[in-house]
Amino acid sequence: MAKIDPTLAGKLKKYGAKDFPACYNCGNCTAVCSLTAKDANYPRIFLRYGSLGMKDEILSAREPWLCYACGECSAACPRDAGPGDFMAAARKFAIAHHEPTGLTRLLFTNSPFAVVFTVLLAVVMGTFMMMVSDRVDPDNVLKRWIFDHLSFSVIHDMGMVIFTFMGLSALLGMILMGRRLFAGMPKLENPRKAIVSAIHNVRAELLTMRRYRKCQDDEEPYFKDRKWPFQPWFVHWSIMWGFIGLLFATILDFLLKDPATTTWWPSRILGTVAGIAMMWGATLAIIYRIKGVARQYRNSTLADWALLGALFAAGLTGFWMEVAVMAHLENDLNAAIFIIHTIVSMELVLLFAFSKFAHAVYRPLALFNYFLRQK
Repeated sequence: MAKIDPTLAGKLKKYGAKDFPACYNCGNCTAVCSLTAKDANYPRIFLRYGSLGMKDEILSAREPWLCYACGECSAACPRDAGPGDFMAAARKFAIAHHEPTGLTRLLFTNSPFAVVFTVLLAVVMGTFMMMVSDRVDPDNVLKRWIFDHLSFSVIHDMGMVIFTFMGLSALLGMILMGRRLFAGMPKLENPRKAIVSAIHNVRAELLTMRRYRKCQDDEEPYFKDRKWPFQPWFVHWSIMWGFIGLLFATILDFLLKDPATTTWWPSRILGTVAGIAMMWGATLAIIYRIKGVARQYRNSTLADWALLGALFAAGLTGFWMEVAVMAHLENDLNAAIFIIHTIVSMELVLLFAFSKFAHAVYRPLALFNYFLRQK
């Protein structure tokens, strides 16, 4: 018998779900969704789960991660129950539930805490960078006090501990989600073939967004005749692969050359291409949200704006620094831009497992489960 959580509806509303208890289970949302299938019947059933307090059914489901939030289901709802908003809230709720520290829950549901936390984190990182900079007078009182009490090696080790903690939190979240997703998995006739096929389908989806490209709200004409670089699926693709490319470029910087100041160095080329992709996607997403061009862009939360703002700032300051390095421009303004770029980029990496960006880890896992169960 399913466990009932009578407080679930109130919790989900804190994550962005709206008047979903108004749903009377007509099924219009499921009927118009181009991504539903006989073994992935959503979003109707999940609004019922939310209203009835069936938390485990939501947390163990792959369907919220198969939704790309096109908004067509919400347009078809005669009760204005917001099924699309509910699915987005269910994803955030799942991220927060699987993340073990509770930080994600606070960042998603408590806006004042989210603002204060991110600002304080930026101040701490900025202060530290200023203190280790060669531009700061070694006789500076604060700098001398810091290094009298903490050696650079200790600070470095503290940073490694923090990064390890963040990584372990993300890994544990994946494990907890995976245990729920794969519980009761039916026996596969040919496990090896099914796994290889599922991996191929996940890779194809991430590289081409083929399922996402099916999402089209016919009542929203804005994207009907626009070319593919301006379509929502490509905006999503650009942000995701742009960020991943920049992350790998940073890793290559440390492995091959630190820092990469040569224009044609592999990490520099990768970083430039990935940065252009990320800036394209982030800029369009911000413009679409400001203009409210379609339903999926009209109900942005603080988490949405914070992520897009950070991505845009990281990209803009990154290209600024690229020009400054190539032109050999060394001045206080560029030093300040470098500090801002580093702070924003570090916050994106440090808070990866605790932000909306975590779906970049959870969605592929859910897609793998979905394709595996199709065999």
